[in-house]
Amino acid sequence: MFSHRSFSYFRSSSSKSVCRFSFLSQAFFFFYRTEYFTFEVYFKKLKSRLHSLFIPYIFWNFAVLLFFFLAQTFFGGLLSGVNKPIVQYSISDWLWSFWDTSHIHVQATKNLPINSPFWFIRDLMVLVVLSPIVYILIKKLHLFAVLVLGFIWVCNPYFYLPGWSTVSFFFFSAGAYFSLHKKNFVLIMKSFLPWPTPCYILLLVGAFYSLGAGWWSYSYCASVLVGLITVVAVTASFIEKGHWRPNYFLASASFFIFAYHRLPLVFIIKFLFNQIRPQTDATLLFLYFLCPAIIILLGLLFYWAIKKLLPSFTAVICGGRLS
Repeated sequence: MFSHRSFSYFRSSSSKSVCRFSFLSQAFFFFYRTEYFTFEVYFKKLKSRLHSLFIPYIFWNFAVLLFFFLAQTFFGGLLSGVNKPIVQYSISDWLWSFWDTSHIHVQATKNLPINSPFWFIRDLMVLVVLSPIVYILIKKLHLFAVLVLGFIWVCNPYFYLPGWSTVSFFFFSAGAYFSLHKKNFVLIMKSFLPWPTPCYILLLVGAFYSLGAGWWSYSYCASVLVGLITVVAVTASFIEKGHWRPNYFLASASFFIFAYHRLPLVFIIKFLFNQIRPQTDATLLFLYFLCPAIIILLGLLFYWAIKKLLPSFTAVICGGRLS
């Protein structure tokens, strides 16, 4: 019982943890020092995101398609066999795989691209295209626009269509507000210390034990907001005091690990679970942390190797994110 509730909650709360901050920070830098949002400025920003978002998005989704094609061909026993074989894909299936695989696999319950973590990049690209609308809303309505979008998110945090979600619009608009009104969100969040940390722990416990209740979404959204403030504030405070030092190699490798981890993680999980066959909560929890740890370590090794051997190629597939 505990394991089922624990892992359900961890999956729900962790799947968008990085993306929420990324929507906010990406919007902040997108609108940074933007006094006037002319067509020239808009197309210049679109061209920049072509390299940092669109090209990596196409490459990594194609890489997963190729990976699954090879896995279905040579290691079919490690796959569920439920999904439509890639060798049977039509032209429309190939196109949908880059946007919404639910049009290919009728049993799919989520509208995700073939490289599922890239739903965030897909939604971010939509928001970038719609950035003039966000700009007008923030310029005309200021904080009120953010509050309205936040209210919509709290009321319906699960509204989700390919490229459209309440969570993405809210956090992207919040980042745009901070940027356009020249407010340093890190300093603002840091000013709340030390209160966010104990509040976050209480909200996290409350959200966990209310999992499945009708009002769970409200406690969940509250824990998301306070959790985001806590992480940003504590991290900034520790760096400022010299307790933590930024590691530029890890920072530059983070996108590569995010992009590649979908490929091998499913096989690592199946292999270890088949070998260990966990019978206790402690073993399940151990595997829950061991599997991603292996993927991260392998990812750092792969990233270091291809960065050494193919630096220009690595820059392209990582959107120029090299230290």
